[in-house]
Order: sequence, then structure tokens, then C-alpha cells
Amino acid sequence: MVNGMMKSIALRGCHNLIAELGGAPERVARAAGLSQQAFTDPDMSVDSDAVATYFDLAARHCGVEDFGLKLAKRQGLQILGPVWVMARSAATVREALSDVAKHIGYFATSIVITLREEPSVLAVAYDASLARGVEGRQMVELGLASLCLELRNSLGANWRPAAVQFRHSAPADLAAHRQAFGDHLMFDQERNAVLLDKTSADRPMRDHNDRARKVLAASLKLQLPGDAACDVVRVELAVRALIPSGRFDLPAVAGELGLCTRTLQMRLKRRGASFQKIVDQVRVELAEKYLRNSRLSAAEIAELLHFADSSALSRFMKSKAGATPSDIRRGAVIKRREVPAT
Repeated sequence: MVNGMMKSIALRGCHNLIAELGGAPERVARAAGLSQQAFTDPDMSVDSDAVATYFDLAARHCGVEDFGLKLAKRQGLQILGPVWVMARSAATVREALSDVAKHIGYFATSIVITLREEPSVLAVAYDASLARGVEGRQMVELGLASLCLELRNSLGANWRPAAVQFRHSAPADLAAHRQAFGDHLMFDQERNAVLLDKTSADRPMRDHNDRARKVLAASLKLQLPGDAACDVVRVELAVRALIPSGRFDLPAVAGELGLCTRTLQMRLKRRGASFQKIVDQVRVELAEKYLRNSRLSAAEIAELLHFADSSALSRFMKSKAGATPSDIRRGAVIKRREVPAT
């Protein structure tokens, strides 16, 4: 797979937080493979896997389970720069969230945010394309907590989401999570998401400025990465977003990306990539993360990833990853994913 990238401003405040928690920031950065320049140049492009690894290492190094939640209080969505300014200029909370989802590629090509209208809520789902073996728990919690903090700024200090869902298992102590998100926490779920009641989603934004929003949208469109370089990552992220719905075939993914099926096939072919291989790799990576980081049974994971049953999941993992679910839970290392030609 093509490595996802993000702006180094994602690391803002990390060194100070680690030091305050009694850790050694430079040691964590070296272990994650991040240069010191990444902490001083906010517009540098850095590997998303390295950033996610850095967050997870920092949590373990400092002996805290809520490193991402602590960091969210220092960052917020301001790190999105012009995307954040544009979102705050939107007419409604729903429109602001749509702006963030549509333009998140300006900040990180490895992150996807999708909005889903459900019977009583608006679901804001968050996912990241990370290499196998990169847990990404702290990155997910940082993203969802930053989103909730921003929503609280718009909806009032007492606002809490209808629920928050996490793919990973619950920490031993939920106090920090309840403070960040409220009491309606759901772990071992099919997605990472914040659920808003529709009344909150339709609330007006106090800084609404339609002219400023249009100017920023036009500017961001020119700054987003070119299609060719991001096609494989964009397809992978779209597959991740669509898996919970059960419809993640080529026409559905092409529609999610605003392309016709033939155009998407041609773009992937130029990149030396196969749609089916991308789908298989996403399912392998999600299955591995559930097996290593959740308490779900193999049958439950098979259902979440839309396999017929646990036997089908086991055969798939043995064929594509070289290890069965039982092997992975015992700590087996699975095959590295293929990298298409660039």
C-alpha cells in the first residue's frame, strides 16, 4: 500500500505532554522514527504510521491509557488550519462536519471521516489507514476527542454525544473517557464514531460566514493532493468507511469517491493496484486489529467484516495473512502487505 502522510502539526504539544508525564520525549521520537524537525516545522509531511506509533509508544512510555485524550485538550481541531476555519464558517453543525470530512485530505491523506444519516442520529465515523502492527488506538481517541471538544465549543459546555463507538476494547479505567465523551461509551464496535442527535446536528454555527467559507473551499481545492498520488489510499479509506454497511464492492466505493466504476478501475491499474487486493488487505488489517485489541470472538469479528462465519474468516486469514485467528491471538506475526508499484 502507499503510505499515508499527514502534516507534522499533528505532533504539536506532544513533547511537553510527555515531559509533564515524566517521560523522555526525544527517546519516544527516536523509537517511532520521527526526526526532531517534525516537531519544529508544522507544515512538514510525515508518515502517518510513524505518528500513530509515536502516540501509542508515548502512552506506554508514560504509563497512561488516555494519552490521546490528554493531547486532544492541547490541540483541538485547530491543527486542521484552514479546514477548521472553513468549518467554523459553515451555516450549521452538520455542514461544518461535512466540510471537515470533505477536506481532511489537506491535513492527512491517511484519515477518512464519513457522515452517515441514521434513524435518530448523525454518525460521524473516523478511520485511519495504518500499516499492520500499528495499533493506532491513541490516534483514534485523539481524533474523536478533538471532534467532541470542537462540538462542545459550538453546542455548549454541557453538550455530550448520544454515544461514542470504538473498535478497540475498553481501558481498565473509564474515568477519563467519561469526562471526554460522556457516559454512553461503546467498545469492540464495528467502527470508530461519534453519534449526534439530529437536533444538535442542525444547530446554527455562531461564526457563519458563507462568503469566507466559499473562498476557503476554493483555496483548499487547489491545495489538496493530486488524484493520481492518492488513489490507492483513497480507495482503501473508502473501503474502511463502507465495510460496516456491508456494501464495499467496486461500484459502491467508486460512488463514495465521486467517480464512475471504469474511471476508478483505470486509475488503480495505472498505479499497479488491484481493487480486490485492497479490499482483502483492509479486511486482513481490521481482523488483525480486532483479534489483538478487542475482546470479540472470531464469530463476532467474522460478522463485523461480513464473512459467512468464523470458518470462512479463518480460511481467509490463513490464505491472505499466513495465520489463523487463533494463531494471531497467540501472538503470531502475519505476512506484510504488498506495496504496489508507484
